[in-house]
Amino acid sequence: MKNCKFLVLAISLVLLSTSPSFGWAFQTYQKLPSLNNDLTWQGVLNYAQEHLPMEGQLLKKSNGLIYLKVDDDYIHTLFPLLGLKEEGFKKPPYFCTQEAIGAHISVIRADENKDIPLDEVGQYFRFELKQIVIVKPAKDKSYAVIQVAVPELEKLRQKYGLGPKPHGHEYHISLAIKTPRHAKKRIQ
Repeated sequence: MKNCKFLVLAISLVLLSTSPSFGWAFQTYQKLPSLNNDLTWQGVLNYAQEHLPMEGQLLKKSNGLIYLKVDDDYIHTLFPLLGLKEEGFKKPPYFCTQEAIGAHISVIRADENKDIPLDEVGQYFRFELKQIVIVKPAKDKSYAVIQVAVPELEKLRQKYGLGPKPHGHEYHISLAIKTPRHAKKRIQ
């Protein structure tokens, strides 16, 4: 059954990528570094837009992090489709413990939160998927992320005296991480 679902997904993405109405978008995105060269990151993004919910619930962690909890399938389903495992990427460590929050969009980071009494915790917010990119916040660390647009959260941050985006970074859902530790494990 699992193989059937993957086959249907692969065929759907190939059909989308060869459709004249979608052809322009696929030319501007890199091919996935995977065995299936018919898939592009835009194809993965299109799949997410069609099959995954684009809303999440605003929650607060005990350390002060305020985040939008999103469907864990953003990581579990999309990571394999990106074809980045061969490049040394792994799923982010958001599922290691019971306290781990899973797939999410950071809204107010713990170091920004000065005990802000948010009335909005528990509410749901919609977001739009923009693009999949690789970001390198440090010399030895890279992330594959889906950048998202969430204008309501920008307004929420400003309401509480913060800039529109956490540390000025785009809102995003992290899909994969690559560190030297991950690369070493792959080589051994």
